[in-house]
Amino acid sequence: MIDWVYSLPELLIVALTAAILAAAIVYLPRLTRRIPGLKHSDVNTEFVIRMQAPLFTMTALVLTFTLVEAERNFRQVDSDLTTEASQLNQIDRLLTRYDTPAATVLRPLVRIYAQSIVAEEWPRMLDGKPSQPTTRAYAELSRAVMAMEPAPGRESLIFAELLKSLDAAAEARERRLANVRVRLPGIYWAVILFATLMLLFVSSTIGPTRLRTSVLAAQLAVLGAFIGFVFIMDAPFTGETAVRPVALARVIQAMENRAN
Repeated sequence: MIDWVYSLPELLIVALTAAILAAAIVYLPRLTRRIPGLKHSDVNTEFVIRMQAPLFTMTALVLTFTLVEAERNFRQVDSDLTTEASQLNQIDRLLTRYDTPAATVLRPLVRIYAQSIVAEEWPRMLDGKPSQPTTRAYAELSRAVMAMEPAPGRESLIFAELLKSLDAAAEARERRLANVRVRLPGIYWAVILFATLMLLFVSSTIGPTRLRTSVLAAQLAVLGAFIGFVFIMDAPFTGETAVRPVALARVIQAMENRAN
């Protein structure tokens, strides 16, 4: 529903979340002082300031933990893609070492499969749609490998490694397709939203002065910037810093160089 936000520049997303929270703490005190029992006074302000500091600290800790989880998901997705590219490169290297006419015929099929991932499957998987051409490319490669008849000795050893790499490539593809749905659980965002709203409410009951308002606006702006950063990191395949098939493109280039 809010995926369109990721189409905005990432610096703008961070700036917007920071500005929203900073603006909220500037204007909220005008509303809370009209609520009976929440009228600003020096006595209440002293108490609220003591309570606001630990509340901000707890909110920051929750946000930090959430950022660590988002960063971990992002790095895992990137690592899985690198592993998939490595497996395809390994298949091509093994076919090169096999050094038979049958293996030479198979090597273009590996490149076709890798190119299909980049050109066909990548844009489709981001839209949640399966890529039949990529599935067929892998099936053709798999059938061709299984049809090989290795001679006893060296060829049999290479063929065994080839089958392992082929299975590993299939598993890596499944992980990549599943990783498209990797996001932080909704409970993380619910806790962050609740904690932020409570922090805004408590901070808005502090008697406003220019100095206090400026400090609170700066404090909430920092918090908003971190929330925007977590939001960006929560979508590994979307945005300017998204995971892209760079590793696969490099492997394709390496295969082409090896073929020459």
